[in-house]
Amino acid sequence: MHCNICHAALGDPLYESTSDQSLTSLCELRPGRTRVWLCPSCGHLLSDELQDVARYYETEYRILLDHDEEDQIYDTRGDRIVYRTEHQVDTLVTQLALPEGARLLDYGCAKASTPRMLLTRRPDLQVHLFDVSAMYQAHWDRFVPRERQAMHETPPDWQGRFDVVTSFFSLEHIPQPARTLAHIAGLLGPQGVLYGIVPDTFGNIADFVVVDHVNHFTRPSLHRLLADAGFQEIVIDDRLHRGALVFRAGKTGRHTAAPEVAGTLAAAQDLARYWSAIGDRIRAAEAEAGDVPSAIYGSGFYGAFIASTLRQPDRLRCVLDRSPFRQGKTLFGTPIVAPQACDAAVKRMYVGLNPSIARQAMAQVPELAGRELQLVFLDEAAA
Repeated sequence: MHCNICHAALGDPLYESTSDQSLTSLCELRPGRTRVWLCPSCGHLLSDELQDVARYYETEYRILLDHDEEDQIYDTRGDRIVYRTEHQVDTLVTQLALPEGARLLDYGCAKASTPRMLLTRRPDLQVHLFDVSAMYQAHWDRFVPRERQAMHETPPDWQGRFDVVTSFFSLEHIPQPARTLAHIAGLLGPQGVLYGIVPDTFGNIADFVVVDHVNHFTRPSLHRLLADAGFQEIVIDDRLHRGALVFRAGKTGRHTAAPEVAGTLAAAQDLARYWSAIGDRIRAAEAEAGDVPSAIYGSGFYGAFIASTLRQPDRLRCVLDRSPFRQGKTLFGTPIVAPQACDAAVKRMYVGLNPSIARQAMAQVPELAGRELQLVFLDEAAA
């Protein structure tokens, strides 16, 4: 095994799950254990490449395709839901001074919700789209002409064409990120800028065990990837988007020093210990509850992880989620409902949210106020 960022030889995995099933970012179970390696040279965390990776992204990775407006919740502000696309566009327009008529390519765009919303604010932009699947083309056709679309390969005349290339949560899926960054660098003009977002392994700890994320980026490893591709003026921010690293880098500019690696290595060791213990701790909390009717709050990855870990998931009455796009579906056979529809018999609630925001988020669910609920938080379960 070699690091797919700096190519250093790696030893034994830092982490290996005990379950013979792993979870994808779409909360689907796949056979096999999750393994994570740590590169001592650049601080990168990486997992096994999916055996059927090309087919998986071509035909199976159907993200947010059920409805045109389907999206993931980023935040809630009172009764208002802030979706991820809205926040990504807000962040982009504050971080990049896009010139009038700029040529922009969204790389690994999937449904391309972000450039679509961006065009409602900046209709002057010349948006282009690229992905490795044809599943999304019907969505693209609604706002981008075919000559600005590409699948699998980019046209030769796109070389050196773009002022900006964007990449929103795609690089974590790519087994050969260095090759991808070289490709992107070639698509940018001499003054071009790459702007992107990847999961922050330490800001959203679920990323560590998402099996289809072959890359679990850290600040040092992301900087190394960009620098090795020839980018300058590298800026990486872990505050602009919760649980993610927002980065930008230019074809020209001043050299920026690489972040130190030592702290990343120590944090990775701590994270491996957390995930090595969390399954046993969740099941201990389940045993303590006995026959008490239970529910899970959150139908995303954390909620799916809890549901897949419980020994008796039939005790779950429901899974709660505020997203109207999730309600009416099921999570491993358990119905997903709005918080106000929670079964009155439920007395125990497993909180399937990022531990960094879980308590604050639960305090902002008025539909559960006044109910006698025992809340089980993931960080408590791992204490």
